[in-house]
Amino acid sequence: MITVAVVSVITGAAFGWVLALITASAAMSHSQQQMQRRVRYWQAETALARAQAKAARLALKALTQEQPPKPTE
Repeated sequence: MITVAVVSVITGAAFGWVLALITASAAMSHSQQQMQRRVRYWQAETALARAQAKAARLALKALTQEQPPKPTE
């Protein structure tokens, strides 16, 4: 009888450990996916901001450049 109880406790502990391992692994995987989505989002935002800043610099440069004098007739 004691042997059955010991085996049951050991089996239960092993099952609990495996279940905890699977749960932790799934939580880490989900967290990693969320972080990767956030990184991709902010990389896209950065690229957009850089493109907008470059366009603004080019527009400002085009507006502030002196126009060549018009030929007189």
